[in-house]
Amino acid sequence: MTGRRISRAKLKAAITNSGGIITQVCKASGYTWAAVRDFIQADPELAQMLADEEARIDDLAEAQVIKAISEGDMQTARWWLARRRRQRYGDQVDVTNRGEVTLRVVYEDTHA
Repeated sequence: MTGRRISRAKLKAAITNSGGIITQVCKASGYTWAAVRDFIQADPELAQMLADEEARIDDLAEAQVIKAISEGDMQTARWWLARRRRQRYGDQVDVTNRGEVTLRVVYEDTHA
């Protein structure tokens, strides 16, 4: 493909429904990955189109997660809270210095 000019119109069409993934744009347009990346980076409108397409897919994925939660999927709900409410529900929540905890150990003599 050396020496072949890249068609801006072809890239515009290829960006649509690509998920914002350059490899998908390459498959649809027939150009190399580096050529597509460089061309898009040099063109603000195409760069925005690619970003918008990526955001569209992110929105679709988020909608599926929300749908699963609304249907009662507890695992998805926990996952969502661990990421969206990280301070309160995340895996790295600091539980130190949250008040005094007293443990009482009871020993039963089972040989008596």
